Amino acid sequence: MVCKKGDTMDRLSPFTQPSTQHFLHRFPAPFDPAQFPPPVSVQVHDVDASKALEERVELTARERRPLMAGEVRVGMLAMTINPADLLQLDGRYGVRPKLPYVPGHEGVGVVLQTADDVPDLSPGHLVLSNGRWSDELVVGHRHLERIDDAADVLQSAMLRANPPTAWLLLKHIVSLPAGGCVVQNAANSAVGQCVRQLAALGGVRVINIVRRADAVDARTLGDEHWIVDEGMDAPTLSAQVKRLAGQHPRPLAIDAIGGEATGKLAACVDDGGTVVVYGLMSGAPAAVDLHELVFRDVRVRGFWLARWFSDPVQLGQVKAAYTELVALMKAGTLRIDIEAIYPLASVHEALAHAARPGRTGKVLLTGAWFDRLLQAPRENPDN
Repeated sequence: MVCKKGDTMDRLSPFTQPSTQHFLHRFPAPFDPAQFPPPVSVQVHDVDASKALEERVELTARERRPLMAGEVRVGMLAMTINPADLLQLDGRYGVRPKLPYVPGHEGVGVVLQTADDVPDLSPGHLVLSNGRWSDELVVGHRHLERIDDAADVLQSAMLRANPPTAWLLLKHIVSLPAGGCVVQNAANSAVGQCVRQLAALGGVRVINIVRRADAVDARTLGDEHWIVDEGMDAPTLSAQVKRLAGQHPRPLAIDAIGGEATGKLAACVDDGGTVVVYGLMSGAPAAVDLHELVFRDVRVRGFWLARWFSDPVQLGQVKAAYTELVALMKAGTLRIDIEAIYPLASVHEALAHAARPGRTGKVLLTGAWFDRLLQAPRENPDN
């Protein structure tokens, strides 16, 4: 069943309330593979963007294999469709997996079964995984991160990419001075939402730039201001940013778009300021006026979360961030808007929706275990 913003979400309430801690009572243990059909995965066979998605992406059923030492079988509940996934599908991402491959970078699941030597996980535990788009995953237990069983499942599915990206952009690119101001474009994106919420907690002024008036959020999350850029040139945008920033220093601008947008942000920061580019929404090379680089010493650099995961020192910073991000999510302080939820069987429709301009929230996929546990009776929810 497809669930979209505006539809009734009543059927999802067990997955957005503390009752998620009772997953252990929702399916028989030990896990018996004979009781369930083979799991289905999404397979990408071609990254030629000129071809229709239906020609390049298909669903494939596969037989379960026995667990090896150190492995865990996870029933996937919810998985996120991120811009990185769409870029990878079109062969434009920083990593090009060998074909065919199962896409996906983040998701949340429930432990179904563990190898005898896995000490720290048991059936019923909620875990963050690499989020491959599949009903079930078999992965080494060291690649899973257990989360609070009372966590919001749908929000947890979006925890591994956008929130830590926002966290690191705010805390580890430049040293923000007291009273500092951050400028960001694509402020209605998932990373943009997280930047706004985290900046509000830290008392940082944020100037949000969007391209449509209807993308301005009616909610005020902190010391924030909005600019609707419907085709301004760099001097005009810079003048508006300076007016809204007032006496606050502007050491950092965050760019999700690239192309001319990078140059516009370069004009908005102080001398010696930094523009960090983390997205490729325009698909165009960053274009920056040499005046900004030579005479104002503006720095332009990139950010890719995958690099932080591959560096041992930076990985420690990411893990430290997760601890606080999980707590903020559990408290309801950090949330990402969801526009639609699709089952894996509707992956083509889900991908088309995720690529649609003007979205106001994330598009999620659900695995077979989402509906199985949603429909299963709990034996005793108070135990």
